[in-house]
Amino acid sequence: MQRRHVFLLGAAASMTLIPPARMALAQGAAAIDEAKMPALMGGAYAKMTSLLAQERAENPMVRTFAGLEIPEQDAVAAAFGGAGAEIPLREDHAAALAALQAVQGAEFDRLYVDGQIAGHEELRGIHAAYAEQGGDPMARGASMVGVPSIDTHLSILQGIRQQLA
Repeated sequence: MQRRHVFLLGAAASMTLIPPARMALAQGAAAIDEAKMPALMGGAYAKMTSLLAQERAENPMVRTFAGLEIPEQDAVAAAFGGAGAEIPLREDHAAALAALQAVQGAEFDRLYVDGQIAGHEELRGIHAAYAEQGGDPMARGASMVGVPSIDTHLSILQGIRQQLA
C-alpha cells in the first residue's frame, strides 16, 4: 500500500517538472509553436493544391511536380511538429484553392503553377528566417535544407511555366 503512495507521489512530482509543451506531447495533444505556423500554413496550401493537381492536371510535368510536393510537405510538417494536425489555410490561400477548384484543363495547370511559384517564393522567406532564428533544432534543420530545395523548386516551376505559356 505504501509503495503505491510513493509511486503516485513521485509521478505527481515529476509531472510538475515536465515543461508544458512536453506535457502536451505526453498527453497526445501536441501544441504547435506560433513561430512555426507560417511554414505549416504555407505547406498545407502547397500540399492541398498539389493533391488537387494530381487529380486534375493535364500536363505530365505538372502532375509529377505535384506528386513530389506532397510527401515533401508531409516531411516538413513532421519536422515542424505538425504531422497529422489540421493546419488551417489562410484566407488568401483558401480563396486561391477555391479558384483552382473552379477551373480545368490548361487553365488549371497554369493557375496551379503560378500559385506554386507565389507560394514557394513566400515559403523561401519564411524558411530562411526560421533557419536563422528558429527555436526548434529539428525545424531549423528542415528550414536550412528547405531553402535550397525551394530554390530548386522555383527553377523547375519557372521551366514548367515557360512550357505552359
